[in-house]
Amino acid sequence: RQRNGHSVGSFFRGIQSYSRDIKLFLLYSLIANVGIGVFMLIFNLYLIQLDLAEDFIGRFNAFSTLAMGGVALSIGFLVNRFGVWLTVTVGLVLFIITSVLACVITNPPLLLLMGALSGAGTAFLFVPTMPFIVELTTPRERHSVAALAFSLNSLSMTIGSLVGGFLPRSLASLLAIDTPSAEAYRYTLIVGVGLAGLGIIPLLGMSAQQRHARPMDEDVAIAGGPAPAPPRTVRRHMAVFIAIGGLMSLGAGALFPFYNVFLQRQGASTREIGVIFSAAGLIAAGFGLTSPYLARRLGSLKAVTVVRLTPVPFYFLLLFTPALPIAVIAHIVRTTSINMAWPIDSTYISEVLPSRARAQVFSFRSGAWNFGWALSSVIAGALIVRYGYSVSFVAYIVFITASMLLYYFYFERTIGERRATPVAATTDASELSVQ
Repeated sequence: RQRNGHSVGSFFRGIQSYSRDIKLFLLYSLIANVGIGVFMLIFNLYLIQLDLAEDFIGRFNAFSTLAMGGVALSIGFLVNRFGVWLTVTVGLVLFIITSVLACVITNPPLLLLMGALSGAGTAFLFVPTMPFIVELTTPRERHSVAALAFSLNSLSMTIGSLVGGFLPRSLASLLAIDTPSAEAYRYTLIVGVGLAGLGIIPLLGMSAQQRHARPMDEDVAIAGGPAPAPPRTVRRHMAVFIAIGGLMSLGAGALFPFYNVFLQRQGASTREIGVIFSAAGLIAAGFGLTSPYLARRLGSLKAVTVVRLTPVPFYFLLLFTPALPIAVIAHIVRTTSINMAWPIDSTYISEVLPSRARAQVFSFRSGAWNFGWALSSVIAGALIVRYGYSVSFVAYIVFITASMLLYYFYFERTIGERRATPVAATTDASELSVQ
């Protein structure tokens, strides 16, 4: 175990060897995602308190994710032009400003506009994560840093869920307002935005070299190594990665924007929903650290495929038994699945594609994800109001299964379970990792 680097002890000892900038980036992720965790838990419940039902929630998510997708398409260019540090820092400021506005405006049409602006800001937080990790790490560090970053994200969202679950009642008592109420939720959201804003501190603490760094073309073949992949092959790989993200988003967008409301409809209180989300985040954070080991044992293709398909049976069961305990287990399994799969998947992309193609594929894939999410959430919101949540479960099952079939069979045929082809052997020591 020690020789192969599989032990938990060796994993955490490796953290001590990370550069100061890597540690500051991880701290930024930990802090910023606390605020995002509060938003994920509370905002839909806040909209319900404004007497806006699932169909409006679907439209709000559509506006937000369409804007996120549109901005995501430009982030690859912005990262290559201005550097990842400046892109992330400006994005965090934009997210803070627009999120505060979304918390204080109650007019539905203006809320949709604020949702779009907030979504644009959120894109700057999520999309550059993997390029940031690639830029900060060596290929040897990358998978472990990616796994740690995803686990810290999950841990911080857990903290955000706890804050979001317990703070409304505390603020209501302190301010002598009702709970649940729009006011209690609004103040909770503003506190969450303030917590996210503290993430600017570690970003400003990064070295001048990192703050002014620009992406370099790293893809110079190592002597004696395999030749770089032809541009046509790279473009085909990119198209498949983007299509997979789009398919997954159609299932995710039909389910995830409404899941806290679904739990509430099943009888869970705001505090209980916070505990459920927190428990899922803690479990996901722990299991997420095992993703490098799982990738080594199964290979990246099999590991991602198995992990992403694991939640499917639970949502299939919810079709016939929509009970709260099953819904809770499904949420925990799904959260853990995401946390384990993304580091493997993202690292695999960084191995398969050359550096400039990587920045573009993360950008375009995020755009495809958000456009698919927007379309799916609008349709699902309307269908849920009319037919119930079964439509969400069916959509998730169908599209996640289709995406994994495409993922596994395409890359098994073209690349296989061996370590990434041309590009893994053609990159130097500075590269990446990453919802």
